[in-house]
Amino acid sequence: MRIAVLGTGSVGSSLATALQAAGHDVARGSRSPRPDDGTVGNAEAVNGADVVLTALPGQAVLPTLEHLGGGALEGKVVLDVSNAFTEDFTLEYPGDSVALQVQQRFPRARVVKSLNTMNVAVMTDPSGTAPGSSVFLSGDDEEAKRAVRGLLGDLGWAEASMLDLGGIATSIATEHYALLFLALMGALGTPEFNIAVIR
Repeated sequence: MRIAVLGTGSVGSSLATALQAAGHDVARGSRSPRPDDGTVGNAEAVNGADVVLTALPGQAVLPTLEHLGGGALEGKVVLDVSNAFTEDFTLEYPGDSVALQVQQRFPRARVVKSLNTMNVAVMTDPSGTAPGSSVFLSGDDEEAKRAVRGLLGDLGWAEASMLDLGGIATSIATEHYALLFLALMGALGTPEFNIAVIR
């Protein structure tokens, strides 16, 4: 599968490396591409991609995708792993979510929200950092969610750990969990943890 990873920070770089190691054709997009570090422009990365993974600060996702234009995303799976915070670490979009805004702005894209409830170390090595924990999916397109389930499996997530919350509007819940994540990180003294749904 051809995957465009937008964002060159620790999340984007780690996910790009892990997905490439799993055998995917990964293009790393950047607003300031540098041939020496393997990045290309965002538009070049997205062109021909099956999946566009937005590993950007949440408040930068919509402007970055708008710069590309709606046609660039038509029919593509957009996997959003972001959370949006203000400078004082309150929610940028209370009562809303980045993923829901993207789906509304680009109705022909197939947006799926996942992996935003955990640190990048858990995203890419769940069995080593938080075995038995849960990963959530939100999205309106069932085929797109199946594709994302496949990518989660490639990252080491067991099928039993994947919990489909329903439509893209449920991403509001997982993005608001970010506040609890910050509180837990302060209490535990580390970001390398996750939650598990026990039933």
